[in-house]
Amino acid sequence: MVSKIGKISTIKRDYSGDTMTMEKSLAGSRYKFTRVPGTGVFKFPYKELDGKYRTGLDPDASYIKRIQDPLEKELEIERVTKLKERLQAALGDIDIGPRSAFWNYALANSTNDELHVQPYKLMDGDNLFDLSVPFQELTFSWLRVHPTIASSYQAWERGEFPADTQFYVADDDIENEVAYKKKQKINKAIEKLNNMTPEKQKKVARLLGLPVSDNTKESSVYNLIDTALKQTEFKAGKYQGLSPVEVFTGFADMKEDLLHIRDLVKQAILHSIYRVRGNNRIYEGEFEVAKDEEELVKMLRSDDNQDMLLTLTEKVKAKKIAAL
Repeated sequence: MVSKIGKISTIKRDYSGDTMTMEKSLAGSRYKFTRVPGTGVFKFPYKELDGKYRTGLDPDASYIKRIQDPLEKELEIERVTKLKERLQAALGDIDIGPRSAFWNYALANSTNDELHVQPYKLMDGDNLFDLSVPFQELTFSWLRVHPTIASSYQAWERGEFPADTQFYVADDDIENEVAYKKKQKINKAIEKLNNMTPEKQKKVARLLGLPVSDNTKESSVYNLIDTALKQTEFKAGKYQGLSPVEVFTGFADMKEDLLHIRDLVKQAILHSIYRVRGNNRIYEGEFEVAKDEEELVKMLRSDDNQDMLLTLTEKVKAKKIAAL
């Protein structure tokens, strides 16, 4: 049986446009070195401001809480939880919790002291870890989430890590798993889109902040939503930074009466029947109707305010007719 290998590799840079430097000379050599042969960079477990070590085994770690993509956060929590359970079983009584003295490398008596973590020297090229060996997998676990090591080459290219970062985690399995899960979610969302009536597609599109009116062609509405679903996140507007698939799914699965009222409120604002002022308060003329859109939706959904709902429906219809 072939052991699974963890790999942390050197980021190769293009020095072609630079003046002659040691880095350019090394990179241009036959072996494309990034540093003087035989030298390396020592890494030590990173200690967070809250006093916890970033172990790669803590589902409550602060770095996980900062992951914005819900799917990536979910996968990372699942990954570290399973890994901690497996390593804890393999290591027995050693405490590998994030506040454990195990992570204080200064307490180690020797390089063979297995009761404390050991610093790791990353070398030029590929640094390989046999993940069938518990202590090698443990080392890879904390190096994988170290803030000075890019989580992937693509993450470094996207600017998610400093430009002078020297190493990245070369883990195709993680990249493929994230891509696979994201594609699954996108495909499920598109399936929901395909099963919607044209009228519902328009309602959902408006709530997503897309430029759609009653006169927009069905094909255009579909294309707008489809394009939005394939983006990583909303770049602007009410849902800036959020996953389009997550927001879309929330509206797609919403009860029809609630979706109708939310769309009605959105259209009332678009047609200036209501105006949004400071602190998101909703006004009709100089009269404050609600503290925000959520409160207004709740009011219109209440059985006690059905006259208000009917009146707003007529006002929106009148505005649409006037705009023709």
